[in-house]
Amino acid sequence: MTTSGFYHYYCGIIAQPNDEEQYEDHGDFDLHLNLTQNDLKDKEPKREPILETSFFSKDWLEINFVFRASFRDGNEDIYRYIDLVSDTLVSQLNITVIDFHVENIV
Repeated sequence: MTTSGFYHYYCGIIAQPNDEEQYEDHGDFDLHLNLTQNDLKDKEPKREPILETSFFSKDWLEINFVFRASFRDGNEDIYRYIDLVSDTLVSQLNITVIDFHVENIV
């Protein structure tokens, strides 16, 4: 999945909900995750962020995250965006990010 001049970063996020009663079920969490994805798209549409839940429980969850970067983006730009995403997830979903790692770059 590459477009000329762009790379896609595939990331894995492991997190814990701060309030075990906040989300009724997996569907409720996905609804909030989709709203967060839309907010990220509004902030930086060129990144084309995609957030998907790969595992959900009331104790911990895993999120797959994909975003696009230009060959012109430097490491500082990439890390700034990852920090923005992490901060947005924490503030909008009321979660604690345990691990945020880049799994693949294509």
